[in-house]
Order: sequence, then C-alpha cells, then structure tokens
Amino acid sequence: MPSKAFNLIKSQKALVVLALLFVAMCFASPYFLTASNLINILVQCSINGIMAFGMTFAIIGGEFDLSIGSTMALCGLVSVMLQPYLSIPMVLLLVVAVGGVVGLLNGFLIAHQKANAFIITIASGMLVKGIALTISDGSPVIGSNAAYSTIANGTILGIPHAVTLFFLLLIVAQWVLTRTAFGRNLYAVGGDATVAAYAGIKVRFYKWSIFVITAVTAALGGILLSSKLNTGSPIHGDSVPLTVISSVVIGGTALSGGEGSALRTVVGLLIFSVLDSALNLLNIYPYYQLGLKGLLVIVIVGFDCYARNRKKAVA
Repeated sequence: MPSKAFNLIKSQKALVVLALLFVAMCFASPYFLTASNLINILVQCSINGIMAFGMTFAIIGGEFDLSIGSTMALCGLVSVMLQPYLSIPMVLLLVVAVGGVVGLLNGFLIAHQKANAFIITIASGMLVKGIALTISDGSPVIGSNAAYSTIANGTILGIPHAVTLFFLLLIVAQWVLTRTAFGRNLYAVGGDATVAAYAGIKVRFYKWSIFVITAVTAALGGILLSSKLNTGSPIHGDSVPLTVISSVVIGGTALSGGEGSALRTVVGLLIFSVLDSALNLLNIYPYYQLGLKGLLVIVIVGFDCYARNRKKAVA
C-alpha cells in the first residue's frame, strides 16, 4: 500500500501539490474562494500560460527560450504606441509579426547555425530589451484607444477574454502535440535529435519552428498584459522566462526533452497562480514570496529526481 501511494504521488506530484495548496487556502483565508479571487487567479494564469504553451513546445523539442520576457515587453509596448496610427486589427497583426521576426532570428542562429540556445536567447533578449527601452525612452506608455483594453478585460458570460483565449490555445496546443505529425515528430526530436534525423525527420525545421512559436506566444502575452493594464512598458516581463520555465517543469515536462504536455503545464501554472494569491491574501512580505516560490520549485523537482533515481535503482 505505501508503494502504491508513493507511485501515485510520484506520477501526479504536481496535482497533489495543487490540491494541498487549494485545500489549505480554503481554510486559511475566507477570501480565497470568492468569485473575484478565482477569476484573478485564472487571468494571471492566462497571461503567463499562453507563453508557457509556447515554452512547452520548446522544452519538449529539447530547447528553451530566455528572450520571451523581452519580446513580451517590446510587443506590448509597440501595440500601445501604434494605437494612434492604425486600427486595432492591424496593430495586432503587426505586433504578432514583430514577435515572429524575433523567433525567426533565434531559430536561424540556433537551428541553422548551431549556436547555443542559452547564449543566443539571452543575447537576443538583451537586444530586444534595448530596442524597447530606446523607443520608449525608458518610460511606460499609456494606451490611447479605449477599445484596446477590452482585448483582455472584456468578458463573455462573465469570463474575461484573456481566460477564454487561454483555454482555446490550451485545446489547440494539446491537439497539436497529441494528434498531429508535427507533435509526434517534435517529441522525437526532443527525445533524440540524431535518431530523429536518421528517421527522416527534418530536425532543423522543428528546431526553427520552436522559436517562432515561443516568440509569437510572447507577443500574445505582451498584447494581453498591455491591454489588461492599458499600458506598455519596457520593464514588463523581466521575471517571465523563469516563471514560465518553472511552471512548465514543475508541471511535469522534462527539461531533457521528449516528454510533457500542455495539460501538465496548466497544472504548473495553477500552482504558481494559487501560490501568488495565497501569499498575497496572507500578507506575506514580498521578499519572502520569491524565496518560497523558489523553495517550492526545488522541492517538486528534487522529489521528481529522487523518484526517477529510485526507479532506476529498483530496475
């Protein structure tokens, strides 16, 4: 019986942590289960979550992208700055195209030129951040079109558009990963790129696609955040890469590649969002909050490593 319990916790560790957090907060704060707080949790989860879906594709494919925070900031800023000159649909198309260009640059250098993803995405993030700071003179820019704020803040049957878009993209991401040749080949590339190449899979194409996907989802995240706040800022997204990657990993997507899913990522996102809500409702000092989040990641990942090593020892 203990062995079965251990195996259950091991296989569903993120869900167990989420359930424990949720139950604990139901008793700890009377405000946790209110409709407004639950909606706020989902909205927070949605903005990071859209980018986390892109990062899920990247990590499954054996890569990661540290430039998404800067891409998010630039795209949010550009979307606000273009409002006086273009219609909202044109603004959205151009901003998504800006994200796509960043992804193409990263993909070219990493997939085509065999550059190191860690170095390239840090460097491109610095470049993009520099552009954002330059065009805004380092200051936030307030939106001039009231309709723009409805992109994230508008509702359908009481559900914010950001949450609706999040769930739509969840369905699309999960379908692509589990029901299409692209998804199957991406798992193969992340599992072993050399074997995938011998099997006839165009590894370079999939590696390139990864970075376009992450950059486009970062652009969507930038649009939603700037719409929610009605403000674009070059400092938005500074902590996004680590938050997003941590959410994907604690959800159960392996950093080594070839394993994971969009549904697992949602669990990781909810853990962070519920934890954020809990710490704020309990008036935990902000500096302590960062340490507690880091401790949570260490505990979950550490338990996963322990379980994997235990399984290998038994085998």
